[in-house]
Amino acid sequence: MKGRMPIVEALYAHVERKATSWHVPGHKNGTLLNGLPSFLEWDKTELAGLDDFHHPEEAIYEAKLLLRQIYDASDSHFLVNGSTVGNWAMLAAIASRGDRIYVQRNSHKSVFNALEWLGLSPVLMEPDYHATGISGNVSRETLEEALKLYPGGVAVFLTSPTYYGESAEIDKWVQLTKSHGLPLLVDEAHGAHFGEAFGVRSAFELGATAVVQSAHKTLPALTMGAWIHERFTDDERRRLTRALQAFQTSSPSYLLMASLDFARDYRQQFTVEQMLEIRNSHEDFHEQLNQNTELDVFTFDDWSRMIVSCRGYSGSQVLAALAKQGIDAEFALGEHVVCILPLRLLPESERNAWIEQIKQALDMMKTEGIPDKRYMEQPIMGKIKVSSLACPLDQLERTVAVERSLEEAVDFVSLETIIPYPPGVPLLLRGERVTQAHIEMMKQYMTTSVHLQGGELLYEGKLRVIQEGITE
Repeated sequence: MKGRMPIVEALYAHVERKATSWHVPGHKNGTLLNGLPSFLEWDKTELAGLDDFHHPEEAIYEAKLLLRQIYDASDSHFLVNGSTVGNWAMLAAIASRGDRIYVQRNSHKSVFNALEWLGLSPVLMEPDYHATGISGNVSRETLEEALKLYPGGVAVFLTSPTYYGESAEIDKWVQLTKSHGLPLLVDEAHGAHFGEAFGVRSAFELGATAVVQSAHKTLPALTMGAWIHERFTDDERRRLTRALQAFQTSSPSYLLMASLDFARDYRQQFTVEQMLEIRNSHEDFHEQLNQNTELDVFTFDDWSRMIVSCRGYSGSQVLAALAKQGIDAEFALGEHVVCILPLRLLPESERNAWIEQIKQALDMMKTEGIPDKRYMEQPIMGKIKVSSLACPLDQLERTVAVERSLEEAVDFVSLETIIPYPPGVPLLLRGERVTQAHIEMMKQYMTTSVHLQGGELLYEGKLRVIQEGITE
């Protein structure tokens, strides 16, 4: 049974008026041309009765109240520019230019973009790695080392769950950050479905100061739909509101906001019994797949996120083979493919159909044979647990840039951020010293057709670096 959806209800009422559009957007309620999609009737601007996104008092305000009640938040905020804008706004709420932030090294690129443009100084905390080469979470001991080596920071920024579905021990992090008087900010983009019913608690429920969640990643919201839950001080909330008004569009999509309203209601209907039944169907599917001796299938804390590998093949090969059989998985990196399954009951007939598609994908790979260019196990980057940038971000633009071959770039400071995408975790950051391990991983990724963002001349074998080398 559906509950209240104030934004959806307001849009229904507005559409039923059948009013003539003498306002933006230009498709004029979908009437400009014949054959335009009917959903354009819902693509409105901030008209009377539809509230004001940046100063909500009516439908949007009511929808926000319903959202924050789920988490017992001091306040919750809709985001129409994805978790990216949420990460920017959380940092802007608690930090000023020059402030030091303790940040997880395998955070999303949006975090590092925010740090640079907000003029903040990151202390990088390397995560632990699993034997499979998959990056995990930052240990409490690593944060303690960061606090000791680089005192005076104003906040801790974590990513949990990881892109592979592993959650940090948030309760321990909350205890430690509170003892040092530091707010704990969490990019929980992939955990909008977390809660008591799902069986994994949200970082916000466990005491984090502020959490951003991408509703569109696992709930039925349109792409770019996200939200923030926070327990900031009054002053921090004022700063957050100013940041959201500055960073977000002044012309929010009502289609997107309506989908957030719907996703919130969908999330609110979860029950423990319902989720247990769904989980059992997922685990039955995992068990079916693991009966194939060529596959290795496992999950971390998020049981709706399945990680698949096939012996002898790279993840990108498996990803491509699945796509040819009509299954589009989330992303591949190394030898693994990450698959985000529907958060609903998986009927046996559907699971069997998927099994058949996967078998066909494996048969196709066998027919084509194992290519000469195979993925090699990535070198572990986590030997140094805590570090800072070799060149502060606010000084990078005042340096002299040169182009060097990848081999010659070692020991120089990079002026480019190189990002395997998806998932969007930087391999090399602007301001970081280039190491031989960075170069080896770049070459491996390019050899195995992993898409890399950044690097103007990367595929010509060059990097832009600071002219002067950096020595120990």
